[in-house]
Amino acid sequence: MTAPRLTDVFARSERIVGRRIAGEYVLVPLVGRGADADFIYTLNRVAAAMWEGLDGKATGNDVVGLVVQRFEVDAARAGQDYLNLMETLESIDAVRRL
Repeated sequence: MTAPRLTDVFARSERIVGRRIAGEYVLVPLVGRGADADFIYTLNRVAAAMWEGLDGKATGNDVVGLVVQRFEVDAARAGQDYLNLMETLESIDAVRRL
């Protein structure tokens, strides 16, 4: 598997859902859809915004641009955070590269 790039397009897995629960944003596998139910992944506010931006059409650059507009973060930092998140989410099959 190659490292994620900002030009890649990612889509959320249909086997994982993101939900806001008690002030936390969590990713939860859907049991019965082929996902392992042995993890719940908690996202911070920026990572949750990135997750929500993964619509299968937007590039990493698009998602990073939205994060930069919404939060007080510079583009270079947001870009690196995005790439790290995509690498992690891809490793747990929470996203797929299109």
